[in-house]
Amino acid sequence: MNTLTFKDYNLKLELVPFTNIIGGIASGKTYLLKTLINQSDSSSVFIDDKNINDYDINFLRKNITAVLNNFIFNTSKVKSELEYYQKCLNYDSKTIESNIKKFVTFFKLNNIIDKEIGQTTRSEKAFIKILSLLIINPRIIGIDDMLTYLDNKDKLKIVKYGKENKISILNVTSNSEELLLGTKIVVLDNFHSVMYEDTLEVLSNDKVLSKIGMNMPFIAELSNNLNYYDLLKEKYFDINSLVGELWK
Repeated sequence: MNTLTFKDYNLKLELVPFTNIIGGIASGKTYLLKTLINQSDSSSVFIDDKNINDYDINFLRKNITAVLNNFIFNTSKVKSELEYYQKCLNYDSKTIESNIKKFVTFFKLNNIIDKEIGQTTRSEKAFIKILSLLIINPRIIGIDDMLTYLDNKDKLKIVKYGKENKISILNVTSNSEELLLGTKIVVLDNFHSVMYEDTLEVLSNDKVLSKIGMNMPFIAELSNNLNYYDLLKEKYFDINSLVGELWK
């Protein structure tokens, strides 16, 4: 898979590791993810220019998924939730246990893996929801404003896991700081794409975010201001590069 097209949105995405999707209220962000997983009309969705409905259903179940913005679970325990979608895909018990062991180590789940979901925090619940689908290693996973509940450490782990396993994350977000996690940004308005550019391009224009009611990420705003006053020759959107340039 290389491209994902939403014809009704006039949007063709490159399947890079992490793409942010932003927009104002009722701009079509959640609906876009629902069309991807066939909870809404998916007839205008294409993978590599082939209509999504022409793909085998088992292929889609394994490779295309989305975490919607709710805290509804399929089971009552953390471990069984991580097992759930693997069982739906008929993974054998040995593979399921191996995947869970790998996730416990990679995401440091030792403190919650044996808990009842009801005993976990809201942040942990959001983490469990995301990991329960990430564990099947889909090719594409949409996340509907659920990363916002996680701390930066866990967000970065998810980004790292996605990159290492060639998973494209489509992150619907209202949290401007998350824009720095990805290389592409989609801006939606009235169920259409009005901008699809590299992250640096979007963050170089503060009017784009202000128009949809989002603040500029702190480091991006600082860099833009320093560049405006000729204190920086270029714009930097990570703290290490910015500090390094200032202290040259």
